[in-house]
Order: sequence, then C-alpha cells, then structure tokens
Amino acid sequence: MSRILAAPIAMLLCLIMTSYSVMASPVSVKTVRYDDVAFYPVHSTAAEVIARHDSAISAEVSAAVVKVNHDTGDRVSEGDSIITLDCRAYELQLRQAKAAHDAVIAQLENARKLLESARQLNKQNNISREVFDQRKADAARLQAESLNTEAGIENALIAVQNCTIKAPYDGFVRERFVSIGEYVQPGTPAFQMVTAEQGQVDAHINSFEYQSFLMGEDYAFNFGGTRYPLKVDNILPVLDQNYRTHTARLSFSKEPAPTGSQGELTWRDQKRALPSSLVVIRDNRAGVLAANSDRAEFIAVEAYVEGHPVTIELAADTQIITTGRHGLKHGDAIDIVPSE
Repeated sequence: MSRILAAPIAMLLCLIMTSYSVMASPVSVKTVRYDDVAFYPVHSTAAEVIARHDSAISAEVSAAVVKVNHDTGDRVSEGDSIITLDCRAYELQLRQAKAAHDAVIAQLENARKLLESARQLNKQNNISREVFDQRKADAARLQAESLNTEAGIENALIAVQNCTIKAPYDGFVRERFVSIGEYVQPGTPAFQMVTAEQGQVDAHINSFEYQSFLMGEDYAFNFGGTRYPLKVDNILPVLDQNYRTHTARLSFSKEPAPTGSQGELTWRDQKRALPSSLVVIRDNRAGVLAANSDRAEFIAVEAYVEGHPVTIELAADTQIITTGRHGLKHGDAIDIVPSE
C-alpha cells in the first residue's frame, strides 16, 4: 500500500519542484541608460498677443460733434484732441459761475469790513450783542457761499474741458464711432483706442501643468515661424470660471510680436523626465522599473498624468528596463540581454 502511494507523491513533488524552478528563472530584459532617454519636456498651449489697453472712449457731456481731429488708423499721443464738441452752452455756464462767484466775493469783502467795524464797536460797548452776532453770521454765510461758487466754477470748467475728447494714452485710433453733426450724450462711445505700448501674451494653463509652468524656463511665443522670448508677468492661482484653467500673462523680453497675433506659447521644464511609454502601474502606483544588479527595482513617481512624460531624476547610469517589463515586479530576478 505504501509503495502504491509513494509513486504519485514523488511525481507531485517533482512537478512542484519543476514549477518552482520555472517560476524562479530570471526574466530576460533589455535596458537603456537613464541619461540616454531622459529629456527636458517642452510644454505648449495656444496663446494670443493682447493690447495692454484697448479702450472705448466715451463722451462725458451732452453736445453736438463739430470737428473730427483724428480718424481710424491715426497714431496719437496722450492728450491729443480726437473729437471736438459744441461747447458754447458750457462756456456760458462757466461765465455765469464766475460772475456768481465774483458777486459773492464782493459781498463777502463788505461783510468782513462790517464785521471788523462791529468788533471795534463791541470793544467800546457801542453795539448790541445781537447786531455783532449778525455781522459774524453774515461773514460766515458768505464765506461758505464763496466756497460753493468756487465749486460751481470747477464743475463748469470740467464740462468745458470735456468738450474736447482726448486720447488717454499714446496709441492708435482703432475705430471712430461718431461724425460731425451727431449729438452725443455721456457714455456714448466716440472712438476705440488701442495703446502703442507693446502687447502682452495671454494664455490659459491647464491645472495639471500649473506647477510645471511656475517652475519652467525658456518661455517663448511662436508666431509666423518666429520665436519671441518671453518673461512671466503673473499667473492667477485660481481657475478661470469659463475655461477651468489658470490665466497667465507674459511680456516680451526682446522684440515683440504684433498685437493681435495668435500663436503658441512654449516653455521647458527644469527637471528631466522619462517618456510615458516607460511607466508601469504596480499596486495602483505609477513608476518605472530599473535593473538593480540581477533584480528588478520598482521606482515610484508622483503626480503622474497618463500619456504625459513623468518627471523623475535618477543617476545617469541607472538602467531602465524597456523590454520584458510587462508583468515584472519589484524584486523579480532578471537577466539583462545586451541590445543588438
């Protein structure tokens, strides 16, 4: 009976030992040096050169247009008169305000003289207290009224000044909206103006590239086959409600691209990375497999985005497993096969 059982058991043990031997056999792999495949990732996104100021300049008083001093396409300087309005009514108001002020000043001067006389009489007890107090009140009232008429002059003067619609900065008249004879009111756009100052690059950065952008270098705007170097002005740390991206503004460090250009913003990472094709997932973690002597070593990475290069800094001679890594786990025996 023991001989009958011994044969099957021996065969089973043989099969187990054979299976263990097969399982323990090194996996043939091919490797490549980290330094030979690592690179500095270059990121890109659509971008546009926008004007720092692009303004619709409106009338601030109600009047008819009597003169157009500059037209669409004209280059103008800050303070240049672009549109002239009929200012006769406002000039009349200014004269009236000045006349009213002069009348109050005359009354104030007389009131001050009467008050001074009242003070002298009061010292001699030759005036009643009621009359003295009245002289003081008259002088104070006219002093306050003079301040009010001064404000009236300032207000009328502002209206007269607004009869000329001026350029708020150096730039170009992009478009004119009114013509001679038209009646404009406060808030009526008279012309559109764009600054002559070089524009800024406007771009929207995806949230997963936000840190890369912050730590990037070699920023550039590419348009019409020309590369324009940039420097970062700012980037909003909060997401744009419409695009769900971070809005970035950059300025040109050398020759600028034309305002209105639509091109591509590029920047380069400061740290090297490996192609996404070398990334493996083990125990729900992303990483790469390297050859550590005759064993496979799993090196985990952080913040991996599928399909994108993975940032990782390793020694230059680190052997990254390329062929044979599928199914390979940390600690598995390996046999490095020389590349042909």
